Amino acid sequence: MDYRVLLYYKYTTIEDPETFATEHLDFCKDLELKGRILVSGEGINGTVSGTVAATDKYMETLKADPRFEGITFKVDEAEGHAFKKMHVRPRNEIVALDLEDDVNPNELTGKYLSPKEFKQALLDDDTIVIDARNDYEFDLGHFRGAVRPNITRFRDFT
Repeated sequence: MDYRVLLYYKYTTIEDPETFATEHLDFCKDLELKGRILVSGEGINGTVSGTVAATDKYMETLKADPRFEGITFKVDEAEGHAFKKMHVRPRNEIVALDLEDDVNPNELTGKYLSPKEFKQALLDDDTIVIDARNDYEFDLGHFRGAVRPNITRFRDFT
């Protein structure tokens, strides 16, 4: 397959999201990528499709930018473009939570677990996993015993 889909996000400071979005759209169009990218002062969240060469160049360029150090891309093969157009839009948040008070996820976090630690936690009867994805995603697959809150969007969880 000659195409791929990239999914990614990175919480990082972007000083001028509007200018970044405009320049990033031009960069994506130059690579003939298609998809949707949200940019805010708190970071970037995107899903794009393109040729293997174009997506390689895209990932290489983002990883070379110090703001995106440590970014992780989920990569999937595709038959062709997964999207019809390319959009890069400035937003207030990269994941819309609409909180009254701004929370910096780079500063206020829970405890990070390694995969081994997470697996061990799942075996503990006192562990509760809340799966806050939408119904479609939950139905595709979830952790055994995961709690399914009655929400239609992640932001409803807040």
